[in-house]
Amino acid sequence: MLEPRIFDDSSVWMRGITRAWQHLPPVDMRATITPHEVEAASGHTFVITLTAGPGLVLAAGAHVTVEIPESWDCHLGNCYRRGVQTLGSRDQIRAGYGAFADVACTNADVQLALAVSYGRHLDLLDVVVQAGTLQGGDEVEITLGAPDGNLLQAQKFAQTAVFSIGVDVDGSGEYRQIANFPTVKVVGAHVADRFRVFAPAVVRPGETFDVRVLPVDIYSFNPATNYAGEAQVFAPEGVETVNRVAVDTTAQPLGETIAVTAKTTGVHTLSVFDPVAGIAGRSNPIGAGFLPDRGIYFGEMHSQMWHSMGTGSTEEFFGWGRDVAGLDFCAPANHYNWRFEVTDDIWQDLVADCNRCNDPGSFVTLVSFEWGGVSGSGHKNIYYRGDSGPFHFWYQGEHESPDALWQDMADRDLEALTVPHHPKSMGGADWRFRNDRYQRLVEICSMWDIAEESGPLSVQTALAMGHRLGFVGGTDSHYGLANQGSFHVNDGNGLACVVAPELTREAIWQALYDRRCYATTGDRILLDFTIDGKPMGSDIAAELAGVGPRHVRMRAAGTAPITRVEVIRNNQVTYSADPQSDVWEDEWTDTADLADVAFAPTFPNDHPFVYYYLRLYQANRQRAWSSPIWFTQEE
Repeated sequence: MLEPRIFDDSSVWMRGITRAWQHLPPVDMRATITPHEVEAASGHTFVITLTAGPGLVLAAGAHVTVEIPESWDCHLGNCYRRGVQTLGSRDQIRAGYGAFADVACTNADVQLALAVSYGRHLDLLDVVVQAGTLQGGDEVEITLGAPDGNLLQAQKFAQTAVFSIGVDVDGSGEYRQIANFPTVKVVGAHVADRFRVFAPAVVRPGETFDVRVLPVDIYSFNPATNYAGEAQVFAPEGVETVNRVAVDTTAQPLGETIAVTAKTTGVHTLSVFDPVAGIAGRSNPIGAGFLPDRGIYFGEMHSQMWHSMGTGSTEEFFGWGRDVAGLDFCAPANHYNWRFEVTDDIWQDLVADCNRCNDPGSFVTLVSFEWGGVSGSGHKNIYYRGDSGPFHFWYQGEHESPDALWQDMADRDLEALTVPHHPKSMGGADWRFRNDRYQRLVEICSMWDIAEESGPLSVQTALAMGHRLGFVGGTDSHYGLANQGSFHVNDGNGLACVVAPELTREAIWQALYDRRCYATTGDRILLDFTIDGKPMGSDIAAELAGVGPRHVRMRAAGTAPITRVEVIRNNQVTYSADPQSDVWEDEWTDTADLADVAFAPTFPNDHPFVYYYLRLYQANRQRAWSSPIWFTQEE
């Protein structure tokens, strides 16, 4: 008897089968799914109906394979998480330990069987034709979460879930995609759990600005879809705004905006509270006069979407970053060469999405992708300055080393940043390769942990060698959710925090190039760090033996009490404080002889150098790092 196909490694589906079928004509089969819209984390019996077109013939040995969306689960089940099997045939699943999947056909002469393969990246449900011939007009009905067992639970985040489906017509192992993929629109839960309150990070005293109040659910900070209420607004002394705000997400899904004026200099926060619903929220710190001529802009610089190795569309990613996470800028930096091989159409679609969503003054996007590295040199996220740029096919052997990549960029006179990603993980960064024109930043934190200290691949090792690297954070969420965490809410976040004169693509990119930026593990912490008036990212040429005492000025406003602040000089803590407050500032003078503490050069044509950066810890376990400031021996 013919048996359903079991995939020992489900990543083969992404890296082989779906990449191959993108170059083949689709099979004449169409699909629908019910229900087609559900709340996040809600359980249902989903039914996929596949209808064979007039030209399709599937005889015994043919296979139809369905990709179960990543992060779908067994509703209220799976109390033992080790080796979880969310969904399976009745031979694979015990009641209460997963959801039953069934299959039936309108053609009584056709005999079908199914089984599910379980993998790190995704689960695959395979249906095999055991007997008979499925022909035009026949329907195959696949039930996911049959009602006599556990239901199937949709993902916890609001996004369109795609059921990718392929057909192996003759059992040879070659698949072609069906004419359309069924999708389920997952929306936020009806009930609000809290408010998110989004405000500009830096404003001028006396300036009136907008603050948005967004009710969100308990699952993934999804916009709550059925909230209607009135919240009290609490503002500190010196801040003027309304006393109450009415919010109705059935009419305004993205919440309501109120006008606020900070009359006095200082760091302020707003709180909102609905006593009827019992929910509240507090804004990010608002620095009135925190910087005289610059703003601080928060952005997500790294995520994965469905076309690469994650979920969601690029448009959904930008929409989430702008409307749900309340960010100022976003860059996808997809790691392609998984689900699909990059074609010019795919790349140009991403470029077009970036340019369509770019809205100077409100929301900025950067054209970007993740370069997968060659010969163990490590992954790098590439960000272009303008509205376009080439895709570099590392997996086709286009460049033999990072040096070759950078030379290619220089030969084309490209304006780009190549930022090492997860420098301590997945093979890490090869710090033997250095380029001060293109490699000016490093991703110090992401879902891959914090890469600052310890070991030959760490950021501190790179700095000690002489790399001039500013700091950014990125999430690398594989759910296409900006600033939302890699696999769960607030799990592995990272933010790029940019100090720039305005919110435009040009200004954001230039500030990143100048290293006028810092990193946090996800919270919108305000940070200012200067030495002798020079901002973070500066590289000051000087006669080290003749440099006098350095005046270090530090300021921070946290989202929780700041428990510890440290100044790192050449990888050693030279100053520390324990503020135990939300707002803190201090000054310190370093009197050490720079010639005595300087690192010797590692790279040719380099000179002895000293660098400083600020490191901050909060009571809620969030962290922040300023980009370094260097003193380099002048020639």
